[in-house]
Amino acid sequence: MKKIIISLILLIGLNLSAQESSEVKARNQIENKIKTLVDAWAIGDAELFASSFSEDADFTVWFGMKLKGKKEIAFGHSIIFKEFYANTVWNLKIDKIRFVGPEVALVHCSGSVLKSGEDNLSEPDAVPLLVFQKIDEDWKIITLQNTPFAVNEFRANGDIRRMKKIIRAYKD
Repeated sequence: MKKIIISLILLIGLNLSAQESSEVKARNQIENKIKTLVDAWAIGDAELFASSFSEDADFTVWFGMKLKGKKEIAFGHSIIFKEFYANTVWNLKIDKIRFVGPEVALVHCSGSVLKSGEDNLSEPDAVPLLVFQKIDEDWKIITLQNTPFAVNEFRANGDIRRMKKIIRAYKD
C-alpha cells in the first residue's frame, strides 16, 4: 500500500511538473511573438509583424476599424509603417498572461507608439488585449483588440470619480 501511495505521489508530481514546463514553454513562445511584433514595428516590416497572427485573425484598431486575416493585417500595417507611423517604435509591454485553457491565453499589454529617440511616456497610449491560441504546436494571435488608454481624460472630466460613486452605491 505504501508503494502505491508513493507511486501516485510521484505520478502527480511528474504531471504537475509537465504542466508547469508546458506553461513555461507557452509563456516563452507568447513573449517571443510579442517581441516579434515590437521588432517588426521598429523596422517597418509588415509581413514579419503579421507572422505572429493566425491566418484568420481579427484585429480591431484603436479607433474601431477591423482587419480580418493575416493578409489584411499585413497590408494595413504596410501602409501605416510608410505613412502614419514611419520611423516609430511600439513600446509594448506584457502586463499579464492568463491561460484560460491548455491552448488559449489572454495577454494584457500596455504600450505607446514613440517617435525614434522619444522617451517612454508616463502612461501608455493603449492597452491592447491579445488572444493567443496554440495552433500546430505554435502560439498565434487570433484576436487583438487595441483599446486607447484614456484614464487621465476621464479623471480630468470627473467621470472616474462619478463611476466610483456609482459602484460604491451598488455595493451598499
